[in-house]
Amino acid sequence: MKRPFLTLFLLLLCIVSSQAQVTASWQLLENNFKDEGYYRAELALTNTSGKPIDAGWKLYFNTVFIPVPATVENPGITITHLQGDFFVLEGTEKTPALGVGEEIRIEYRSEEPYLKNSYAPEALIFLNPNGSHFELKDYQVKSFTTDQLAEMTTGTPLPIPIASELYQRNEGLSLLPKSDLPPFLPTPKSWRYTGETLKITNAELAVVGAPEFAKESTFLLESINNSYKPKVNAAETPIQIRLEKDSTLPDEGYKIKISDRNVSITASKPKGAFHGVQSFLALMPADFWKGQKDELTLPQLEIEDFPAYGYRGFFLDVARNFQPKSQILKILDMMSFYKLNVFHFNMVNDEGWRLEIPGLPELTEFGGRRGFSENETEFLWPYYGSGADPKTSQTGTGFYTVKEFQEILTYAKARNIEVIPEFGVPAHSRAAIRAMEKRYQTFLKAGKTEEALQYRLAEDNDQSKYLSAQNFKGNTACVCQESTYTFYEKLVVEVKTMFEEVEVPLKNWHTGGDEVPRGVWTESPLCKDFVARNPEYKIADLNDYFRYRAAQILKKYDLEMGGWEEIGQTHEGEVITPNMKFADQNWRLYAWNAVAGWGGEDMAYKLANAGYPVVICSSANFYFDLAYDWDPNERGHTWSGVTDIYQSWKTVPGKLYLSHDLTIEGKEWNWEAVAKNFTQLTPEGKNNIIGVSGQVWTETITSPEMLEYYIFPKMLGYIERAWVGDPSWSDAKTEAEMKTQRTQQFDVFANAVGQNEIPKLEAMFGGFNHRVPKPGAVEKNGMIYANVQTPGLIIRYTQDGSDPTVNSPIYTKAIPKKGGEKFRVFTQSGAFGQVLELEGTQIDRRQK
Repeated sequence: MKRPFLTLFLLLLCIVSSQAQVTASWQLLENNFKDEGYYRAELALTNTSGKPIDAGWKLYFNTVFIPVPATVENPGITITHLQGDFFVLEGTEKTPALGVGEEIRIEYRSEEPYLKNSYAPEALIFLNPNGSHFELKDYQVKSFTTDQLAEMTTGTPLPIPIASELYQRNEGLSLLPKSDLPPFLPTPKSWRYTGETLKITNAELAVVGAPEFAKESTFLLESINNSYKPKVNAAETPIQIRLEKDSTLPDEGYKIKISDRNVSITASKPKGAFHGVQSFLALMPADFWKGQKDELTLPQLEIEDFPAYGYRGFFLDVARNFQPKSQILKILDMMSFYKLNVFHFNMVNDEGWRLEIPGLPELTEFGGRRGFSENETEFLWPYYGSGADPKTSQTGTGFYTVKEFQEILTYAKARNIEVIPEFGVPAHSRAAIRAMEKRYQTFLKAGKTEEALQYRLAEDNDQSKYLSAQNFKGNTACVCQESTYTFYEKLVVEVKTMFEEVEVPLKNWHTGGDEVPRGVWTESPLCKDFVARNPEYKIADLNDYFRYRAAQILKKYDLEMGGWEEIGQTHEGEVITPNMKFADQNWRLYAWNAVAGWGGEDMAYKLANAGYPVVICSSANFYFDLAYDWDPNERGHTWSGVTDIYQSWKTVPGKLYLSHDLTIEGKEWNWEAVAKNFTQLTPEGKNNIIGVSGQVWTETITSPEMLEYYIFPKMLGYIERAWVGDPSWSDAKTEAEMKTQRTQQFDVFANAVGQNEIPKLEAMFGGFNHRVPKPGAVEKNGMIYANVQTPGLIIRYTQDGSDPTVNSPIYTKAIPKKGGEKFRVFTQSGAFGQVLELEGTQIDRRQK
C-alpha cells in the first residue's frame, strides 16, 4: 500500500519543483585591459515562484572564464570551483532565504579582461534546500557591442574588428573574373583551359576504369548518378569518363583531361585515381549537388596535380561535446572531397568517454553520460553547459557502439581516409578514472577484490595537489601501478579488434600525452614506493617511464606510437627541449603549442631536427575552435589568438615565422627580427616534417551546425596549405615583394572561396552551415565605401536604420552618407552574416 502513496508523493514533489521559478540576469560592471587586466560582473537572481525559497539553496553554472578561486564581493557567499568549467555559488554557511519577488545581486571579480559575450556563466541550475533542482530558463545576459569593446581596449594593440579595421584588412581584394580563378580548391599544381565550357543535357554517361581502379570508378559513377538524372536522348552523344593507369605519376598524383565529351582521369595508384575522381566532382557547379539535374556542365581543361604532404589531417574532439555518427560521416565526406586523408579522432577526455569497449561497460555507462548531481556518483557533471538531465543532453551524453564505430571506419576506408584513434593518457583521463572507480567500488562490494583492482587507474591516499590546463583535479592516471597498463593494453586489444573485424588496417595510435599537470604523483604512496625500488627514476621521470611502457604495449601489437609534442619533450628548468632519449623511436609528434609571441613557434622544427617525425598543428593557425576574430559576438577561444580563413591560408609550414603579422596581443611581428632567432630546419629535419593537421576542440561547440560554422570557411585556408604546401609568395626576395604577392595571391584564393566554394558548401552533402563575414566600411569625403573578405558574396545596405534583408539594395559602389547606414553580407542563396552598423564609435583607435 505504501508504493502508490510514495509514487504520488514523488510526482507531487516533481510538480512543485517544476513550478519553482527563479529568473536571472548577468551584466559586466567593469572591463579593465591595463596591465594584466580584470573584469567585474554581477549576477542577479529573482524569486518569481510565488512562494518563499528557504535559506541554503545553491546555484550551479558553467564557465571557463572565471578564475580558480574566484573573488566574490558579497559577504557570506562564495563561488566554489568543482571541476573543469563547473562551479557552484553557495553560502559560506547558508545562502540567504529569498522571499517572494526578492532579488539578490552577487558581484565577483575575474583577474583577466572579458572578451566575448559568450563567456558569461551559462546553463544555470538551481538546487533547492530540499534537494530538488531545475534549470533556469529565464536568464538574460547583457551583451556589449564591437564598438563598446573598441572603447574598452583603447590604448591597447588588440585589433578589434570595427568597420574601418575590417575595411583596411580587405583592401587589395576585388571581384575577379572566374577565368582568373583555379577550377576548384585546393588549387591544383597546374591547369589550363582548352575550350568553352560545355552544357550537356540528357546525354548517357558511362564510366570505364582500369581493373585496379574499379572501386574509384564505382564511386564516381554513384556520385554522378546521385545528382545527374538524365532522360536519355539517343540523339545526344554519350559522355565517356575513363580512368586510366600511368605508372610515371606520383602515388597520389593524377591528371584530368576534358575535351568535348571525353573525360580521362589518369593515375598510377588507386589513391591518385580517387583524388582525380574528387577533382572531377569538384569541377561541378553548386546546383549539381542539389540533385535531380538533367544537365551536366563540363569545363574543357587539362589538370596535373599532386600533394605537398603525405599527411593531411583533420582532428576532431567529440569527448568534450559529442557529435552524432551522422555528423562524423558528413565530416568524412567533406575531408575526402577536399583531399584530406587522416581523420584524427579524439573520443575520450576528462569530460567524456565516447566509444563502447567490450568488457568495460562502465566507460560509457558512467563516462558517456553527463548531467546534474551533487556528488557525481552516477555520471559526470554537465560540463560546458550540457544540461542537467543526462537522458536529454545532446552534447554531454552519447557514445558510439562498436557497430557504429566500425561503420565510421569502413566509411573512411572507402574514401581513402586513415582513422587514427586518440585515447589520451596519462592526463586528460578523468572520465576513465571515474568510470574505473565506479567499477572498482562495484566489484569491491561484491567481494571480488581481484576484479576490482584489475583495471583501476586511481589509487587510495594520493594527496598530490594539481590542477590541469582545463581546471580538472584527479585527471591523471597513476603510472606506478600495473593496473593502469592492464587497462591500456585492454583498450589497445579491443580497439584493434574493431578495426580488424571490418578489414580496416590500424597502423597508428595516438596516445595523447599532453598537458600532464605539475604536482601530479608528488604525494602518491605508490609512486614514492616505486622510485624507492627503482632508484634510476625520480618523480620527475615518471612521464618518461609511462611513455616507454605505453610504447612497448603498442609495439607488441604492431602499432606506431604518436602523441602531442609533449611526449617528445623534456624540461631543463623552465626551458622545454626535445627529449633525445626517445628521438630514435619513430614516435610521431603533433606540434601544437605555437602561440604567436610566446617563444614556442619553432618547436616543430626543433623536434624534427632532433629526429622525430612531426605533424605541424600550429595552434595559432590551425586551431579552428579559436574565434574568427576579436568581435565580442564571435564565439570561440582566444588563448592562442584568433584564426580566420586568411590566418590559416597565409601559414608557411616551411618557414613558420612568416605565418604571422601580429603577436597574440596584437603587437607587430617583425619577420626579419624573428627569423634571426628562429630555428632553421636541417635537411633531416625538413624530411621529418611529414604533414599538417587542422584541429577542432569542442568546449564551446554545442551542435553539429555550430561545428560547421567553426570550420567553414576558415578551414579552406588550411586545406589549401595541406595540399599545396608553402605558398609561392614566401619565396620572394624581399619582405615588400612577399607582402605584395601575398595580397595578390590571397585575392585569387578569396575569390575562389566567395564565387565557387561557398555556393558548393551550401549544397553538397546536405549543405554545410558556414560563417558569412561581416563587411568592412569606411567614410571618405562624405561617401561610404564597403568591402568583403571573400569577393563573390553580396553586400546589401539600408539607410533608414533597418537591418538589410535579401531584398535590400546591393552595394556596387560608394554611396553618399545620409546617416543610419547598415550593411550586411549575403551569399547567393540568401544566407547572411552579422549587421554592420555605422552609427556609433566606428573610429580608428590608433589615432586616439
